[in-house]
Amino acid sequence: MDQLFQEKPQTISKQPGWCSNDMWANLSRAEFEFVFSRAEKKILRKRKPIKVSEWSEKHRIVTMSRLPGIWKNSVTPYLASIMDAAALPFVREIIVCKTPQTGVSEAAHNFIGYCIDRDPGPVLYVYPDEKTAGENSKDRILPMIKSSPRLRTYLTGTEKDASTLRINMQHMPIYLGWGRSVASIANKPIKIAISDEVDKPGFDPGKKESPPLDLIDDRLITFRETSTHWKISTPTVESGNIWRELNENTDVIFDYHVKCPLCNNVQLMEFRGIHWDGGSKADIKVIKNKKLAWYECNFCPGKWDDVSRDMAVRGGVWRDRLTGLSIDAYLERLRPANIGFHIPSWISYFVSLSEVVVAFLKGNEDPEKLQKFKNSYEGLPWKNIIIKHDEEEILDHKNHLPAGVVPQDAVALTCGIDVQKHGFWFVVRSWTRDMSNHLVQYGFLSTWKDVENLVFNTTYPVEAKENVQMGIWRAAIDTGGGKSESDEWTKTEEIYEWVRINNRDTVFAIKGASNPQLKKVVPRVIDKMTKGNRVIEGGLVIFFLDTSKFKDLYHWRLGRSPEESQTTTLNSDTGIDYAKQILAVQKQTDKQKKVEWVQIRRDDHLFDCEVYASACADPEWSPSLQFMARQAPSSNQRRIISRGIDGNK
Repeated sequence: MDQLFQEKPQTISKQPGWCSNDMWANLSRAEFEFVFSRAEKKILRKRKPIKVSEWSEKHRIVTMSRLPGIWKNSVTPYLASIMDAAALPFVREIIVCKTPQTGVSEAAHNFIGYCIDRDPGPVLYVYPDEKTAGENSKDRILPMIKSSPRLRTYLTGTEKDASTLRINMQHMPIYLGWGRSVASIANKPIKIAISDEVDKPGFDPGKKESPPLDLIDDRLITFRETSTHWKISTPTVESGNIWRELNENTDVIFDYHVKCPLCNNVQLMEFRGIHWDGGSKADIKVIKNKKLAWYECNFCPGKWDDVSRDMAVRGGVWRDRLTGLSIDAYLERLRPANIGFHIPSWISYFVSLSEVVVAFLKGNEDPEKLQKFKNSYEGLPWKNIIIKHDEEEILDHKNHLPAGVVPQDAVALTCGIDVQKHGFWFVVRSWTRDMSNHLVQYGFLSTWKDVENLVFNTTYPVEAKENVQMGIWRAAIDTGGGKSESDEWTKTEEIYEWVRINNRDTVFAIKGASNPQLKKVVPRVIDKMTKGNRVIEGGLVIFFLDTSKFKDLYHWRLGRSPEESQTTTLNSDTGIDYAKQILAVQKQTDKQKKVEWVQIRRDDHLFDCEVYASACADPEWSPSLQFMARQAPSSNQRRIISRGIDGNK
């Protein structure tokens, strides 16, 4: 092949078989010169091998980033080995369980850019939904190609070839699909697949079709000996796609070990190595704004701030979780087909150590935020704990106060009311500033008049405060359906009308949401009755509750120690009847490994009341003026004695 590129004339010394004697007599005295064009030389010349990480620093231009410009491996050094490993001929799958702001999706784009230039073949990007697919095509993939002098030479120049969901290069197509669209995934032979955020709902298995990840794998069969499939996501729960892929579908899992800039010892960074002053009582704002957190080396007295942490990461190396072998040594010796990587947030240049601490401290006060810390900072799945209490464990939370007495540090009382055909179950709880709470009273009421007397007229003595009484600050009543004693009204409409007549910033209509909500409490206005479409003058606010989250919160608070915030106590008169109703609903796992609350006995009314009372005190409960202004006026406004948790009453 090298001789073909020699520019000097070549002599033909032997008569070819196809050449006649007469022709040879003339040709033997001639000289011929072969000259290849630049394009022909480009195609025929064997290019020098280059790693994906090296190619990226030469040809990748980053556009949407805190650090726009030419790609630099020094910013996210842990990504270099992932990109390089993906291009190895024996590697088929790259599973990355990561946290946000670690750059993994950009590393996958780098790999695609490398393949466009060096190892072309049909590409399929799959995202959770169509909107995300379109946004990534428009904001990430096309800008990557157009901004790179090398990559844009492969564009056809035709506008229709660079559409949102399909990009036609001169030598290969790039498809965009999403998990819930079988049509966007099927019927395409694919060499390279990028499945991004596979724990999002779009990658859940459908009722009739195979799971999206299986459908994507089917598209790779044509190129089975040369295919590559990236599976990327922040984890959610243990049964989520990325955690199962990492632990069940990999030959090896690599963890990133950093190198102390002071003593040069290599070590695995863990959350327990991050320190800050003040412990669980630290001021979150001060830690965040002044960046007071640091990391302590496992081998020397060195304390790393964010800058030192970045230096430690730049000197790091990936190691096999089981054997401790470096990634290069492991890949060379064992040539695994499926390789996994775990990336916590604290090795990222874009995440401050103080930001990690703030997320942890917030999680200490709220189980939802604790899940966010586990998923988005530790890169670990949230473990759905199957709550199994017995009656005695519930009643162990009784304290010295008898029923009807309010703890002296309480600032508000809330009430939850569950409506039955022939009466009402209720719970009254007190709340302190740190959301610790106490069961003041529970029971059953027979009539609407009894409910009005409880909510508007009943006051409770406060412990150790002579002549101090506290009334209910906020009450929530369930508007769920059911039979009514009236032929003209449904039970729901009966409750609607009672709330409209009696509400003066004290009692509110609530309903359990049929599906999970982003927020635990979501207010909505209705303007018609359920029967006969009768108009509700002025409208009515209904607060929809994510009851599953509040049930989780109740049991989480039961597990808090007395020294912590948000502890739960019961009055000394609390009986076994209360405990049985709390345990009438249990958290269970179904055959699809989905964890949910399941009613195992009919009488769970007091647990529902606890949910409603807790919602009234929740920070997400915010009956804004624009909602409240639409409620019909009432002549029964009553004075609330307690100021409430937010101090607005």
